[in-house]
Amino acid sequence: MADQSAHTDEAGAPDEPLDIGGLPLTSRAQQFKDILGGLGQLVGVQGGLIVTPDGFVITADLPPRISAEALAALAATLGRELELGTAELARGTFRTAFFSTDDGAVFLGGSPIGFLILLGDSTAEPAVITPALRAALSRLESAWKA
Repeated sequence: MADQSAHTDEAGAPDEPLDIGGLPLTSRAQQFKDILGGLGQLVGVQGGLIVTPDGFVITADLPPRISAEALAALAATLGRELELGTAELARGTFRTAFFSTDDGAVFLGGSPIGFLILLGDSTAEPAVITPALRAALSRLESAWKA
């Protein structure tokens, strides 16, 4: 059985994290950054962010030329409209959406904490990014509930 006592320094403060036999605890903020960072590694994804339903930026990983606040407002507006639209049409719960132009794409996903939006360039493949976005939304929900 593992020693579960913490070692302390002269002042009595722990000098290392308490080992409770599992993975080290990670803050929700770090988990959200990790989820977004993983999506940013997908081919064609230029960046993204996670926002609350009212457009408050939780975390962002965007190219310098993109305003996080402006994209957050867009994500919150689009996400809310999609939620309302699916409810009015009795189509179930909005989970993901994909918008495409000649220059790129926008991927949007809904979660209990808000919305996750990804910016894709012209090489972004919806068949690859959409399942990864759905998996990320599940991880985001799990991190939120933990």
